Amino acid sequence: MNRSRRLRTPSCAPRWKTCWDRICHRSLERHPMRSQKHLRDELRFVTECNTFFDVLQQVAVAQLRRVDELAARQAVESDLIQREYLPLVPAPLRAHPLVRGGASGRLLVVMTSDEGLVGPLHSLVMREAQERAEADTRWILVGQRGRRLLTAAASALDVMPMPTEEHADDTLRRLGRVIVSRVLREQLRDAWLVSARYVSASRQEVACRQLLPLPLPPSASPPSADDVIAEPSGERVLEALSQSWVESVCVDAFWSARRAEFAAKAMHAEASRQELAKRNRLVRHEFFKAQHERVDVLVRETCVVQRQASRRSADAGAAR
Repeated sequence: MNRSRRLRTPSCAPRWKTCWDRICHRSLERHPMRSQKHLRDELRFVTECNTFFDVLQQVAVAQLRRVDELAARQAVESDLIQREYLPLVPAPLRAHPLVRGGASGRLLVVMTSDEGLVGPLHSLVMREAQERAEADTRWILVGQRGRRLLTAAASALDVMPMPTEEHADDTLRRLGRVIVSRVLREQLRDAWLVSARYVSASRQEVACRQLLPLPLPPSASPPSADDVIAEPSGERVLEALSQSWVESVCVDAFWSARRAEFAAKAMHAEASRQELAKRNRLVRHEFFKAQHERVDVLVRETCVVQRQASRRSADAGAAR
């Protein structure tokens, strides 16, 4: 019986070895292992990118807090002008082009940014502006990203950089004068401002606001010419009022757009960090899985070698 048992062992050994080799080869073919160095480098790269976006998010949050503090010091003059001063425009001046509008043509003022990382928000702003555009629309783009995102053919296009927070008042005051003078000179029908509006830290919208003609309340009864004394003339006073109105709307839109930009940047960085965290988990899983597969193959090969050695020694002992 011992001899019969020993005679069956050599015939089973090759089949047992082939089965284990087939399992090892199938495992390698099904899950091709990348090198440990490649996985380690990718894991290091993902970790560094995660750190970069973490810093970027902290910077965006700090910028948002700073702009919130600066915007809190700014008085919302546009609502005051619309509520207190626009109803005082006398009836004879309501036929003025700044109140009635010109013959034809539209001026679109689009406020975006000079920086990146908030492309979807600025794309929505430009899409809304291009939906309002006409064939003979004049463009004033505040921010270089608006120029890159503009796909419609523009016959008259002016581009200016996005003003900084320190020089916003002076720059937007000049912009208001340019808008009013251009509407008067070219007899444009209307002028609109399209920009991002800050709603909350997690929500931003696209706002369109009419700059000219002046949005006079239709229900208010305007004073007659005898009730108003305008010096040096009614037209000059109306132009100054229009410039103040346009400037105040641009200032309000600027601070809201900056807050929306930094909030969107912080949200974009957070979304990128979450995607990198998913990628980090996948790479770490693949890294340790590759290590496990390598150790598993080594253990199986060691078992095969040990079994073959024990069988050879057993066969050699039986042959003696």
